[in-house]
Amino acid sequence: MPSVIVGAGLVGSLLAITLKKRGEDVILFERNTDMRLEELGAGRSINLIITSRGLNAVKKVGILEDVLALTVPVTGRMMHSKAGEQTYQPYGKDPSECNFSISRAELNKLLMTKAEEAGVEIIFSHSVHKIDVDKDEIYFTGPSKIERTENFDRIYGTDGANSAVRKELLNLVPASKESMNLINADYKELFMPAAESGDYAIEKNALHIWPRGNHMLMALPNLDGSFTMTLYLPRDGENSFENLKTDEDLHNYFKENYADSIPLMPNYKEDFFENPQGILGTVRANPWNFSDRICLLGDAAHAVVPFFGQGMNAGFEDVTCLMDCIDKSEGDWKLAFDNYSKDQKPNGDAIADMAIENFEEMSDKVGDERFLFFKKVENELQKRFPDKFRSRYGMVVYTLVPYSYAKAAGEIQWQIIEEIAVEKTDLESINWDHALKLIDEKLVPFQKENNVSLERYKH
Repeated sequence: MPSVIVGAGLVGSLLAITLKKRGEDVILFERNTDMRLEELGAGRSINLIITSRGLNAVKKVGILEDVLALTVPVTGRMMHSKAGEQTYQPYGKDPSECNFSISRAELNKLLMTKAEEAGVEIIFSHSVHKIDVDKDEIYFTGPSKIERTENFDRIYGTDGANSAVRKELLNLVPASKESMNLINADYKELFMPAAESGDYAIEKNALHIWPRGNHMLMALPNLDGSFTMTLYLPRDGENSFENLKTDEDLHNYFKENYADSIPLMPNYKEDFFENPQGILGTVRANPWNFSDRICLLGDAAHAVVPFFGQGMNAGFEDVTCLMDCIDKSEGDWKLAFDNYSKDQKPNGDAIADMAIENFEEMSDKVGDERFLFFKKVENELQKRFPDKFRSRYGMVVYTLVPYSYAKAAGEIQWQIIEEIAVEKTDLESINWDHALKLIDEKLVPFQKENNVSLERYKH
């Protein structure tokens, strides 16, 4: 009997390629129609950033170059003040450390096509409504409500934050837990076209942020010179979606907060009122598997808010971690699924926490002079002591160290930065010898205890 994957999004399609190339019999079901055959509606893409964990996963199945061909390198953040001043903050130790902006839709199309080329059958327009593990049967509702029954060896749930497979799995496990917590910020997608010359209207190789406290505008570059813009706003309150009902409301809001963007987005009003308003939240579940029969990956197991750019990367890392567990289990699928759940659950929780923290950082703190100075100190520390110190951000996006370690180590590192930079205003006044002493006392033992390497992942 085949392994059934439910959900042909990014993680499900990658998992299908991976399993098929390992010799598994795989069939992939998707509740939506084939996105490659229709014009996609605007408003829900949110451009993605692919970093070390995602790059590692696509490299392992031999499609790295295909994926990179769809990307634009992004080397840092560009902050826009209300007055239109721009401040650049590099991501890594040097320009070779960069993220890659990519269209969610274009990547999904590529992965679906690669799955089919590998021999995977994709069945579209079919939704799960029941799983019977005693009969080895999973039941789908297809077009015109026609039911389909599929026998299975194993089921992989990659069907997103509202996973039907997760609901079925948790019903099978006594004392299982599930939570979905929405943040008080929704989003709308806007669009900045290329300049008349065809060039990018603002700096190409940057994530642009207009931080305004509990609301912000963001921009990520596309291949054609345009930018996908995302506006994050509370649902209610002073600056909120609730208070933007008319063209005049919207114009006044943008003039007050993002005046420099208005000339660059000629259709921002139409985009705002026509595009859907998306919600953002964190999904946690425990466990991620039921025996050797059902396993959850990606958002089905651990949906996160998008503010660390790690939702897809975390899901892709689930695939590589699961494959490692399968290899080590020597054919014991229950052991493989149990170990995967045990190993990855702490990392899913950690990146969920860090993504929420990063929302606070991006919307508010990146406009704070004190915070920006601390970030300069952090960057200088990783330049001076690269074998011992990597920023939390650097660990998450440029290495393969576990998310849970990056979160814990990041807390230690920020304590060091606060101690050496307190009441300082410039890098020349920092006592770097004292900094190294603190690193050796507080950070290096933690690294050794966890047996981690800070070496950058090179794709």
